[in-house]
Amino acid sequence: MNTLISYRAILLTAIVAAVFSVVVCALLLVDAANRLDKIPLDAPQFVALREQFIEKPNDDAIREEIRELDLALRREYFREQRFTEIGSNLLLAGIALTLIMGKWAATTRRKLPTPVTKESGPDSDERLSRSGLWAVSVLVVSLLGITVAMRVASPSVLPTIEELAALSKPTPGADGAGGGQGDGPAAKPALPELPTAEEFGLSWPSFRGPAGSGVSSHANVPTSWDGASGEGIVWKTPVSLPGVNSPIVWKDRVFLSSASEDKRQVHCFDAADGRIVWEKEIASAPAAMPPKVNQDTGYAACTMVTDGRLVCAMFATGDLVAFDFAGNELWTKTLGVPENTYGHAASLATHQGLVIVQFDQASAKDELSKLLAFDGATGDIVWEVKRKMPSSWSSPIVIENDGKPQIITCGDPWVIANSAVDGTEIWRANCFERAEVGPSPVFDNGVIYVANDAAELSAIRADGSGDVTDTHVLWSSDIGMPDTCSPLVTKDFVLLLSFGVLTCYDKTDGGDPLWEEDLEADFTSSPALVGEQVYLFGLEGNVVIIEPTRDECKRVGEANLGEECVTSPAFQEGRIYIRGREHLFAIGMKPE
Repeated sequence: MNTLISYRAILLTAIVAAVFSVVVCALLLVDAANRLDKIPLDAPQFVALREQFIEKPNDDAIREEIRELDLALRREYFREQRFTEIGSNLLLAGIALTLIMGKWAATTRRKLPTPVTKESGPDSDERLSRSGLWAVSVLVVSLLGITVAMRVASPSVLPTIEELAALSKPTPGADGAGGGQGDGPAAKPALPELPTAEEFGLSWPSFRGPAGSGVSSHANVPTSWDGASGEGIVWKTPVSLPGVNSPIVWKDRVFLSSASEDKRQVHCFDAADGRIVWEKEIASAPAAMPPKVNQDTGYAACTMVTDGRLVCAMFATGDLVAFDFAGNELWTKTLGVPENTYGHAASLATHQGLVIVQFDQASAKDELSKLLAFDGATGDIVWEVKRKMPSSWSSPIVIENDGKPQIITCGDPWVIANSAVDGTEIWRANCFERAEVGPSPVFDNGVIYVANDAAELSAIRADGSGDVTDTHVLWSSDIGMPDTCSPLVTKDFVLLLSFGVLTCYDKTDGGDPLWEEDLEADFTSSPALVGEQVYLFGLEGNVVIIEPTRDECKRVGEANLGEECVTSPAFQEGRIYIRGREHLFAIGMKPE
């Protein structure tokens, strides 16, 4: 009786678990059929509102509706993600319980086998024991034969001990005394020495310049031009493939990357006349699953980086490639297609010959996110640090505080400082709880400034260790938070640009904004500073130049690029380099 009751209880539990699994599966399917677009900002109603706002940039009602819809879409998106995650776990648990209890029930009612009289002669076990030795012997002989055949067909290409010893001896002429280089393969030319800090600071080697701050060290920069008529345009050169990365500049060379779904390229331009010096296509094996991107990100969103000796580019496919300045490919690494909702967009950084990659993806629980440092000369990984955070689109910056180099990165929910030498974590601050982090951090006078939509603007002292959330966050505010544009820090202010509204804060005290200015246009390009003037490149190609004061946003100039612009400018003496939708522009005075 006890056995029967136990069997019924176990069977009933299995049936309940099976029904539960079916119900959970049905709920997941219904939710999937009725959920929002994969990417919230691609929702038709949001796209329609953005188009209305571009046509009517002064309509405050549309602006407010965009903000409310953006927040609602993001909340619904995260609700769907949580629902799917919880439902999947419940479904797996239900299926597992069904199988376990079903197996248990079957075992409980299993009948013992009925004994039968053994027939004369060997049974199956005896036959197997007799034939097993022969089978193993045949298998061993076959494997030996195959090995010998493979060795004969494919002799070893490894050198013998004597050959290795000969290779280790100096070759005549290797020290320059014997005249020739020998008949062996030519070695790759050695890279030049790293540039000085002064050379690095005068160039524009990475996203938003040498410090990642958007601040130019050159004051002689144009303040008026017109792309449509050609006034103030030194040259403009078509770019063959799309891309939303910003130009980088080293002396007389300007670099960009571009890509489509099936093609990736790196371009080198002559800074003087805009001619294409070289253009290289990157070959890689087709991925089993193509990267997920949206129209705002595309396949080439990461701004390149140079250390003055080589240039590196990264694409949404996870391909990382390095070229020397002559266009010779030095190395290529495939990191794998990142699991990223919008497409990988974190730009590259560099420090003392290292190439820094912030490779955030998937969810925090997946533990797939990494911060990596590659040897620029060889492509070898120097160090790698895992990050328990989900996808992000913010770019790393490298700072020096108290003589120690730090890599500053942002992601949900942390701002983290790692040692640029070995990747060791130095400090972290919780500033981005459940935020989709896009804007990059900025460093100024010992303080890190970070801001993001659905989070806050925070000023963090960079001299801490461990979790500094409660000890080193100087101040925070939540008005005018940016969705895409990174903050700009001037001598006295912190400027944020969000949906065409420029918000100004006191850099030291924070508090309420000093003022807000409606620029009557849409912006995704991060603001930049030249002297006392702030350059703002609008989505439609319109450019506004302002001088912020404590009391007002003083407009001092306007210009127009003549085509859509979503990238950030690069500054050199007398020049601005900016990428439009179809062209790379050099703005300034034409040489006599």
